[in-house]
Amino acid sequence: MVRNCFVWPCFLAGAVFMAGVARADSIDPNQPPQGRFSDEWGEVYMSGAKVGYSHSTMAREGNLIHTGTTVVMEIARERQKLALRTEERTTETLAGVPLSFESTMDMSMMKTALRGTVKDGKVTIVQAQFGMEQTQTFDYPPGALMTWGSFRESLLRGFRPGTEYVLSIYAPQLRLDDAVTATTTVGKAEEFEHRNKRLRGQRVTVVMESPMGSMELISWMDQEGRSLKALLPVPGLGNLELITADQATALAEFVPPEVFLTTVIEAKRKIDPKSAHWIKYRIIARNGEVDLGELPATDMQTLGERTERSAEVVVTRQTHRVVGGDGGPKPHAELAEYLDGNLMINVEDPNLVELAKRAADGEAEPFALGDKLRRFVTDYVTTKSLSVGFATASEVSRTKEGDCSEHAVLLAALGRLNRLPARLVVGVVYLPRLGGRQGVFGYHMWTQFFIDGRWIDFDAALRESECSPSRIAFATSSLKNTGLADLSLPLLSKIGGIDIEILEVDRGPGAP
Repeated sequence: MVRNCFVWPCFLAGAVFMAGVARADSIDPNQPPQGRFSDEWGEVYMSGAKVGYSHSTMAREGNLIHTGTTVVMEIARERQKLALRTEERTTETLAGVPLSFESTMDMSMMKTALRGTVKDGKVTIVQAQFGMEQTQTFDYPPGALMTWGSFRESLLRGFRPGTEYVLSIYAPQLRLDDAVTATTTVGKAEEFEHRNKRLRGQRVTVVMESPMGSMELISWMDQEGRSLKALLPVPGLGNLELITADQATALAEFVPPEVFLTTVIEAKRKIDPKSAHWIKYRIIARNGEVDLGELPATDMQTLGERTERSAEVVVTRQTHRVVGGDGGPKPHAELAEYLDGNLMINVEDPNLVELAKRAADGEAEPFALGDKLRRFVTDYVTTKSLSVGFATASEVSRTKEGDCSEHAVLLAALGRLNRLPARLVVGVVYLPRLGGRQGVFGYHMWTQFFIDGRWIDFDAALRESECSPSRIAFATSSLKNTGLADLSLPLLSKIGGIDIEILEVDRGPGAP
């Protein structure tokens, strides 16, 4: 069963960034006072409904600065609640040099802990889950800042209208192996809505760029430099807002809004997924903010005519037979990231190793193996649930629960453990019926295996090995060094911002 499983990671990451906006008044960036010098609470709203709260602190201990951010949110997906909680901590020098960081994430059934240390130009990251740990080490991006460092830099730069600067930010929520770029622009004072009142504040915009897309944060500050409101625009779903509040107000009850059924795209023409051989689509951007330039060309998906606001693609059902490919398997080095483990796919997990052996059952022929693994995962995930966040393969192997993302990541893990290079695909798929609606496209995730020189699609959630062309891929990922939010960014700019036209459906030779 298809699930809309990609929106909440960016909500959570965005809320963390917003909650880190502290009070600027009376804080000396070079000599902040000893002890806790910032303690801020806020209400988190989405599309006008309160979905949670945030709490952020900064404290000085000697020549070290400790920061902390807690964000608690609840959203609903097809009337099922999805609870999200994250806690972020950093330790940095007085000058803003990162020393260590840690985070814990509790996303319904998914519970992970991550900690990192920065030393001698390297960042070492350890993820813990189910009593197991995975360690990765990368070159730390020179000069990259974290929470205190970036806030300190904003104080040093000041808030004069017209001020603009670019910072290199290390944000594990978005990227593990490198920094992201943050461009800050200080605007003029303007009116804005605040608790049903019209107030006046200075607008500050921060645009964070990662390889998978961008995230824009807008905040308004009063004359003393205190953040009153921060906003993360989410196309198609309104805005994620953080409104400064006292503790009691921030912790007051909230009702999770429905976000699942509001993000589907009307098809306007019926498709029979079982009979279609190939389908030609036109994707139309409703506004200039939607980027269609990064649509991937895959063995199943061919890119066609493009205009400034539209892109045509032809998606063709693949045949599971050897076609010669490029003359044989590619060198291991070219496919290493699709065989190796990462924070979402722990190839050292003994539970996954045993499951992969059991699922393959001695099969060696690649197409037959892919089909066997797909069928195994389809049946193995017995609880088709929307209440799970984006769980790791290890977690799915134990809980047997999840939506399309859990099916996809477990299938990719079993493929890699059987030496089938695997990656994940995010996009949309046609659904004849969903939540009382007929003929819609829903956001979806599935798996590709590299076989005979081609990336072949398998969809464990929809029970398809020779996948129907009733789908469009928006992005692919090996999950190497990918944060949860990063995987969502190719979709966020399109949610509520595109229409899909079905131009032509071919049912193949001999079809009635």
